[in-house]
Amino acid sequence: MGGTLRRFARLAGGYWTGSERWSACLLTALLVAFGILQILLVIRLNLWSADLFDALERRDAREVLVQSAVFAAIVAGTMAVNAAHLEARRRLQMAWRRWLTMRVGDGWLDRGRQHQLTLVPGAPGNPDARIADDIRVATEASIELANSLFYCVLLLGSFVSILWGLSGTVRLALGGIDLAVPGYLVGLAFVYAGVGVAVAFLLGRTLVQVTDLRQSAEAGYRSGLFRDLEQAETIALLAGEGNERQRLRALFQAIVASWRLQTRGLRRLTLFTSAYGTMSAMFPILVAAPRYLAGDLTLGGLVQTAQAFQQVTAALSWPIDNFPRLAETVASMERVLVLQHAVDTIGAEVGRPGLAIDVAAVSGSSLTFIDLTIADADGGILFSGISTEIRPGERVLLLGDPRLARALFKVVARVWPWGRGRVELPDDAAIHFLPASLHLPADTLRAILAYPDEPGMFDQAACVQALARVGLGDLGPRLDSPGDWMRQLDPSQRQRAGFARILLKRPSWIFLEEPGEALDTAAELALMQVIAEALPAATLITASHHGELEAFYGRTLRLEPAADGRVFVRDSGGRAPAGEKIRPAWPAIEVIRRGFGEGPG
Repeated sequence: MGGTLRRFARLAGGYWTGSERWSACLLTALLVAFGILQILLVIRLNLWSADLFDALERRDAREVLVQSAVFAAIVAGTMAVNAAHLEARRRLQMAWRRWLTMRVGDGWLDRGRQHQLTLVPGAPGNPDARIADDIRVATEASIELANSLFYCVLLLGSFVSILWGLSGTVRLALGGIDLAVPGYLVGLAFVYAGVGVAVAFLLGRTLVQVTDLRQSAEAGYRSGLFRDLEQAETIALLAGEGNERQRLRALFQAIVASWRLQTRGLRRLTLFTSAYGTMSAMFPILVAAPRYLAGDLTLGGLVQTAQAFQQVTAALSWPIDNFPRLAETVASMERVLVLQHAVDTIGAEVGRPGLAIDVAAVSGSSLTFIDLTIADADGGILFSGISTEIRPGERVLLLGDPRLARALFKVVARVWPWGRGRVELPDDAAIHFLPASLHLPADTLRAILAYPDEPGMFDQAACVQALARVGLGDLGPRLDSPGDWMRQLDPSQRQRAGFARILLKRPSWIFLEEPGEALDTAAELALMQVIAEALPAATLITASHHGELEAFYGRTLRLEPAADGRVFVRDSGGRAPAGEKIRPAWPAIEVIRRGFGEGPG
């Protein structure tokens, strides 16, 4: 637990030292100030109780009325201070959560890390839940726990001295020796609370692991529901609801199992804390009663002593009262740290020279693959010996193994770092990718066409014209209508929207992944001709299974991997580079070790 707290402090503590440090420090200072005012009011209430009960014991009606007015003032002050404290605490909680969410979330959504993590074996699952839920729990609960701990420290420091003075001195005869024990109630309070904390720790020590297990199970179930929502149409067409119900029930059963384990731990802890809390109300009265019966304490003094004892034990019992919440908080911290560590690890490995594919922008005008080897995230070689050049203005069709074509596209996009070799891109190239599965955010159609740029980048006339040229003219009037376009458009319409996006952005290098997956050959060819007419100087590189379109492209690269992982690039037609039409694969390099491997010894 201690290691998790230290690592989380290093990750999240930057909020108090970064660009928002003045706001963070101000809110923290306000929390401290209001906490001190709360303690002063509690002390005043303790003194008031002595005055009130002494007046009652004397049957002094006038003094009782005076103390009633004092009590009203204490209540009003408590209300004002508690409300101000709540405002400052919640402002600090949200500000810290926002800062940490941006730090972790931006790192996850940076240079393809969100995609790379899905490919790494053993990578943390459910990053959405870690960012949305675990950061919320970790930040909000941390401030609440830290605030309550600060309050208990102040409470302890204030009431130990009060209890010491109220305890007086008791005399004990031990073996003929008369001992004077001052402040004996303070010692009893420490012993009482110490025993309670030790027992609570032993009973609840497994709660952190069990709570982490439950949070993981909850995240897995939410992820399963989300996948069913994403694939709702496919599931309905295949009548797969029964299979999905069984899968979701199995995921929910994991929640049930972890819930039972957590309940078992909480039950043990609750049995003890219930008895502990009940005893703490009567124990100080019973201990101080002999002094009251002997006439050494007034009734007000007895009540004040009991309250002071309770405050001291309450302060010392902070671990008992907060153990379940602390377990939940530490578990959420650990889940956030695991995600951040995974993102940092990928970033560090990708940046190590010689241990990842080098993708560089150079002054030339061609796209060149040099001795390229592509590995998976676990270090196993997928393809090796890839060397070819694509010149500006060419139309190139990639046929053969679709996995290799997708991997090449991801390498060019700098989201697939695993492997070795070099890729050289023109430094002035405006590159655009049209993946087979197009992402349409829940936004206006104008925002979708401009994605990932700002919606106002293209005027209405240009957007309407682009839609009309790709066969989506009927959507022109709905350009600024928000909606869930992933569900409102069928696959072929989504693909056409991707082509409309190309017409608006006018890139010089266009990479198309299976553009005909949702289209027939005629429709694909028609859209290609629209792009060629609108962007005659653009380079088109298409990975497709429609070999009948070779005539349109003029140059075809057939990617044929051998059994040993080497790749034969069969180059035919068009403006192919000079040399052999069949390029021999380069020798396979040594297996890249896990984590992008190590250089040769």
